[in-house]
Amino acid sequence: MSSIEVRELKPVNLKGGTVIDGFPSVGLANAIASECIIESLQLETVAILDSDKFPSLTTIYRSTPYFPARIHASEDLKLAVFISELTLKEPILRRIGKTILEWAQEHQCSLVLSAAGLPIEDSEKMNEVDVLAVGSTPSASKKIQQQGIRMLDHGAISGIPSVLLNEGRFSNLDVIVFLVKVLKDQPDFRAAAIVSEAMGKFAPSCQCDTASLVIEAEKVEKRLRKIQTDGKPLTDAMYG
Repeated sequence: MSSIEVRELKPVNLKGGTVIDGFPSVGLANAIASECIIESLQLETVAILDSDKFPSLTTIYRSTPYFPARIHASEDLKLAVFISELTLKEPILRRIGKTILEWAQEHQCSLVLSAAGLPIEDSEKMNEVDVLAVGSTPSASKKIQQQGIRMLDHGAISGIPSVLLNEGRFSNLDVIVFLVKVLKDQPDFRAAAIVSEAMGKFAPSCQCDTASLVIEAEKVEKRLRKIQTDGKPLTDAMYG
């Protein structure tokens, strides 16, 4: 299995805190929400993730180069966010999911949050249920019920969120994955706002103004899509 190196830039005490998975998944909702949380809370870059399976890519933001996979955090808020502009495929996704869980456990965090989009084609179905959730443990499921969020009864989840749920259940770490409907080939601003609002119920420190998030999300989505488009030839070459 491909290895992921976590190169810490500074130590951080997050005991009892929350970790958010912001790697792009279906619909980009979690990636956009995570970027907006990092920006609005001014979270500091505390570590970078690297792997020989990552494309040779740097992202430029405000004239500064960044590794395309990073960890941003705040000791005061007891919050960490894994973020990336990379769109990756198996088998590296499994290793990333395990790395997130291992890092959360090493830093004695008590909750991991993630999200994925449920692609639909009928816009009339968008408002039937705003968000669903699934928990890795009975404790996580209880937290979901206490917040009045409907739990996913049957279905399947793929990618990093699935690894987080499986490994969280195996290691008895609370993981909650939110599922939000997204329209195919449509902006994900609404979904990102829903995900952010849902995360705020379980990690009050990561709450941000939803109205402002929708405005900021448009900028973030355009940047993410541009990065993914610019880096696509590199990514395709990796898996060719």
